[in-house]
Order: sequence, then C-alpha cells, then structure tokens
Amino acid sequence: MHEAGSETSSGSTGQQQERAEGILGYKPEVRDIAKAKDEVNSISSRVLDWMKVRGSVTEPSAAAHKCEAVDPDFTKYYVVNHPWSVYDLKKGSFDEAMDNLRKTLPEKGWKITKDGPMRTKDADPEIVAVQPDSHHTLTVQWLKPARPGRKELISVDVDSRCFRAPEGVDPYSG
Repeated sequence: MHEAGSETSSGSTGQQQERAEGILGYKPEVRDIAKAKDEVNSISSRVLDWMKVRGSVTEPSAAAHKCEAVDPDFTKYYVVNHPWSVYDLKKGSFDEAMDNLRKTLPEKGWKITKDGPMRTKDADPEIVAVQPDSHHTLTVQWLKPARPGRKELISVDVDSRCFRAPEGVDPYSG
C-alpha cells in the first residue's frame, strides 16, 4: 500500500498523471524546465518588439512555479511565469504600445480574449490573449499614474500551461 502522492511505483505515477489530466482537462506535457523558461522569455521579447516602444524594462527572467491545481507541493508539475514591465519610455507612447499589440497579436496567431478596462478603481486598460497552439497566456496592463508617486508603465505577464518535469528532475531546482 502506498501513501497518497507516493512515487514508489510506475502505477502511482500513472495515477498522478491521470489525476492531473482530469483536473486540468489536458495531459501535461513532459518538458525540460530550461526549455520552457527559454520559450516564455522568447515570447516576452517578441511582445516587447510588437509594442514598438523603447524604454526601461525590468530585468527578472522567467521562472518555474508550482502548478497549484495539481501539485501544490511543487514536486513534479510546474508552470513558467514571466512578469515584467516597461516604463520611462524614450520612444513611442503607452497608447501606441497597446494599439500595436491589438493589431499584432492576432496577426501572430494570438487570440485576444479581453480588451477593456480592468476591474479596479482606476479601470486601467488591459489586454488578455492566448496562443491557441502553445496555450501560453499573456496579460498586458497599462497602469496610468492615477495616484501621486505612481509611474506610468505597461505591466506584462506571460504564463505557460502546466508541464510535468522529466523523471528525476525537481522542478523547484529548475
């Protein structure tokens, strides 16, 4: 008899995969963590190019995080997330950046699922899109300086779907 979540046999691994597939509605692909991070970083670079603005960009790179729905202990399943922003524009405007994304995302195969105000007090503009082939999601928010001390910026969040780390790889160390 095995403890819940035990990986001592291929049967329990198969059960965990079936459970994950049932919860997520798809079978999580086995993907090398570095490759998944590179893919998300590449998407982020393209999104910045599509905005056609130049300014300061936050530095952090994509990172693996727990796939909360199926692996809250972060032992086998993971998502890749890359939050970043562009601010202090030296070329272009924030309005242009959003308009460029509205035009370019569909041309590049992305489906815009939301284009309107955020559900916040400031109701800043937000674009949410999904890439139907890879299932990456993109959330772009134009945060206007409505309050003193707040810089105007465009916040971008690129996310992957859940993946399964290769056997023997701890996603936390990836």
